[in-house]
Amino acid sequence: MKWLVVILSVLALGACRDDRLARPDPVEMTPEAVGFYCQMTLLEHAGPKAQIHLDGMPAPIFFSQVRDAIAYLQMPEQNYAVTATYVQDMSGATWDAPGGWVEVSEPIYVIDSDMRGGMGAPEFVPFTDPSAAQAFVRDHGGRLKELSDISTAEALGPDGRQIEPPDENTSDIEARLSALSAQKQKGN
Repeated sequence: MKWLVVILSVLALGACRDDRLARPDPVEMTPEAVGFYCQMTLLEHAGPKAQIHLDGMPAPIFFSQVRDAIAYLQMPEQNYAVTATYVQDMSGATWDAPGGWVEVSEPIYVIDSDMRGGMGAPEFVPFTDPSAAQAFVRDHGGRLKELSDISTAEALGPDGRQIEPPDENTSDIEARLSALSAQKQKGN
C-alpha cells in the first residue's frame, strides 16, 4: 500500500510539472489587441504580427511587427521566462491578411526586403514554405535567415541591418547615439 501511495504521489507531481511547462496555444487577435511597444490596435496594421507568452502572465504580449518580437527576445534587459513565441506565417498569405500562427523557430525569415512592417519599419518576414520565401525575395529583395542566425545587431539596429561594433574606447550608449546620428545624416 505504501508503494502505491508513493507511485501515485510521483505521478501527481509529474503531472503538475507537465502542466506548468506546457506550451500555451497562440491567441487570436481581437479588435482590442494592441502592440506592446506602440500601444496601437494591431488589426489596423498590415503585415505579419507576433505574440510572446510570458510565464505567470494571463495573456500574451502582442507585437505589431515580427522584428519587434525578435528584438524583445534578444534584449539583454528582457528577464521574464518566455513560455512560447508565435509569428504569423506568410506562406500562401498576403500582406493585408497574414497567415496562421506558427512557433517562432519554425519559419525561415526574409530580412532586408523592401516591405515594411505594421509600424513602417524594416520587417523580418516569416515563411514555413521555403519556396514561398524565395519567391518573396525575388519580388521584394532581401535575404533568407534562420531565427538562430539573426544577430542581436540585426534585430536591435535602427534599420534592421548590422550596426558597426563600437570602438573599444566608446561606451555602448555613445555607439548607439553615433549610429542614430549617422542614420539621420544619411536621411537629410
